[in-house]
Amino acid sequence: MNRIKIDELPLKEKAYRLIKDKLIKCELMPGMDISEEQLSKEIGSSRTPVREALLRLEQEKLVNIYPRKGIIVSYITIKDIYEVFQIREMIEIQSAKIVCKSIAREKLMEFQARFDKLGIEGNLISEKEFYDLDIEFHKYIVDSTNNNRLIEFMNKIYDQDYRIRVMTTRSDEQERKRNRPEHLGIINALLEKNEDTLEKKIRKHIENARSAALKIVY
Repeated sequence: MNRIKIDELPLKEKAYRLIKDKLIKCELMPGMDISEEQLSKEIGSSRTPVREALLRLEQEKLVNIYPRKGIIVSYITIKDIYEVFQIREMIEIQSAKIVCKSIAREKLMEFQARFDKLGIEGNLISEKEFYDLDIEFHKYIVDSTNNNRLIEFMNKIYDQDYRIRVMTTRSDEQERKRNRPEHLGIINALLEKNEDTLEKKIRKHIENARSAALKIVY
């Protein structure tokens, strides 16, 4: 997140983005009580922008507000995991097929090089960098459709997906090792413009990610 740009935003938007970032990256853990006063101090604002931000985040199912009782970070349930990955499977496969013939080859090769580097011995990246690269790639496929309503909808799904990934794959080296060749397989299918292979690669990748998430929850 670009702190300079964030600091230039109106306070209510700044509060929204900073709190949301803490939620999706699990700096505020599921089930944790949220203090408006503490968040106001961290952001450097009154409680009003924080309260408005939390109301928006409740609509996005990232927090639960209980009048006269308090505010907690939304839990991640088994149903959430099934729903998020079901949506990803349906939309990512179709989005990839739509853009398969037109997606920028140069950008795909850039992603290919970045994922390929993860296999070089000693080339360790942080968990945050790993999650960010993963989400960036999947978002790029959807963004390439140039369908603004679809992109807006999927950005909300990817927020939930990021939370799930952080909570269920943290420090899981096997998951990260599996992740690299699967992404390279998807990229190769896009480069070859092979829709059948592309569908199989994306479906398998999402099935494996869902299984890994559920394995931790059960």
